[in-house]
Amino acid sequence: MKDNSKIIGIIALSELKGIGPAFIKKVVSQNTFKSNNLIQEIKDITSSNNKPFDDDTIFDAIENAKDIIFKCKEEGITIIEFTSNDYPFLLKEIKDPPSVIYCKGNLDLLYNKTVCIIGTREPNENAVKISERIGAFYANSSWAICNGLAEGVDNFSIKSNDKIYNKVIGILAGGLNYNTKKTLLKKTAENAEKTVESGGLLISEMPPDKKEDTFTVVKSCRIQAGLSNGLILIQSSLNGGSRFTTKSFCETQRPIAVINPVNSDFDLPTYNANKEIILNSKKGLSKFTELKEDKIQISKIFVIKSKDNYTEFENLMTNRPKNIEQSNTTLFG
Repeated sequence: MKDNSKIIGIIALSELKGIGPAFIKKVVSQNTFKSNNLIQEIKDITSSNNKPFDDDTIFDAIENAKDIIFKCKEEGITIIEFTSNDYPFLLKEIKDPPSVIYCKGNLDLLYNKTVCIIGTREPNENAVKISERIGAFYANSSWAICNGLAEGVDNFSIKSNDKIYNKVIGILAGGLNYNTKKTLLKKTAENAEKTVESGGLLISEMPPDKKEDTFTVVKSCRIQAGLSNGLILIQSSLNGGSRFTTKSFCETQRPIAVINPVNSDFDLPTYNANKEIILNSKKGLSKFTELKEDKIQISKIFVIKSKDNYTEFENLMTNRPKNIEQSNTTLFG
């Protein structure tokens, strides 16, 4: 991590009230924050975009940014700002990529082919088996598995016999100093620590000390979507938390797969999101995510009905087809 004016400037900007990632993406370039007067440069940027701040407010934001950088050095956390060549290119494609990402672990995974596997925190027995099977298939095929490391589908898809795979990317909604400040839920923190120990990677856009809450959890979902070549939805009701990651993914031109439940599970409310997408394709996705159909940009809706489909979806993620269509490919086979 380079402790330079660019990182300080971007973090300081993000600390100002009303300044978000989309704004920073618009106003910050490779040539921004190269002067010796950060206060004036930030003042110029914000004033010219009708977001004026006084010198004292900007000074405080810069000092906060320096404190964040110092804590990251103490905790072994790497900071990557979004104009850096080290920033993952897939994540840059979303409309509001994090201005900086805080990373801990194997940074090489930022550039690995990645699949996002998500679902309910309370999967039934069949969904647990499917999560484990799909996780094992992609882990053994050199894919990184990305999710929030939470209870349920997230947890079952990233490990075998309680040992976490060596290519797991955990997207966290709190600061990465979870061992000293309890920034994460207990199970998530346990999985986070095991992920690093197994050779995986942790990513958050939240600075050290920030505790996860409902807002930051929802916000982190777009990072899961942005980092991944494809998404697999294992099990979800229509109001499940998986809708937030799925919604973000729908704004990318990448494929999404949904598990076709076994006959005995098909009409369960806990599979209603799967059912909607399978029966109504793009319209079902719209109902699940509350995103208008004309805003859904995914390249393909793919239904997984057997283990033979895993490789087919792998090919879709690699090739990134352009036409939105629903596959008739027919999980237990």
